[in-house]
Amino acid sequence: MAITVNFDIPMPNEPYVDDFSDGNTHAAVYKGDRFIKVERRISDGMLGAIVDEAATEAELTDVVNPREGWTHHVMDAETNPLQVSYLNGMYTTGEVADYTEDLGTTDENGDAETWTYYYNDDTGCIGQIYLHGTLKYVDGAYVGPDFRAHAVSRESFLETVPNQSAMIQAEIDSGKYTAEKVTELNAYKTWLENVPTKYADVKHWKIPFPPYPEVE
Repeated sequence: MAITVNFDIPMPNEPYVDDFSDGNTHAAVYKGDRFIKVERRISDGMLGAIVDEAATEAELTDVVNPREGWTHHVMDAETNPLQVSYLNGMYTTGEVADYTEDLGTTDENGDAETWTYYYNDDTGCIGQIYLHGTLKYVDGAYVGPDFRAHAVSRESFLETVPNQSAMIQAEIDSGKYTAEKVTELNAYKTWLENVPTKYADVKHWKIPFPPYPEVE
């Protein structure tokens, strides 16, 4: 028989930034088996695949023997609903408010530029906040999971900008475009060259790139 457990998901102040100092949470509901049995790596406590789920601990089976270097760990959704939900996804959140930020910059028309991050409604929110496969059980306590930071560093991102600019310049130098098209390409190239300065105080994943010009 499934159980229902209300719990709160801690929400970061903003996506991709490991800062929860505002104390924001979003209500969630776990609905599933109370107990789950999962793999646990002996060397570091990392939790792996779910091997069984049941209404009572006594009903959990050993149909799957632990792999070498692993053991089994039993989790109770009544006492650790967030951790169990992270592993089995048996939770709902309803609508989750999206995050929108005014970047403090303007586009070519003088309109304010904003960035919006869209959270998944109903389920999936936990996976947007935390990296998959990073929850551990160490010395009797759950550790993690690891926060989901942005996959690309600012340094790596900025390294791509000159390359894009060079590609645009190569198209201009090809001599195969009309004067009107060359003007469009030059405008985009200028925008690229201004990125490091214009968006110096904007996190790189928030930069609102204009549409890339069509090229032959």
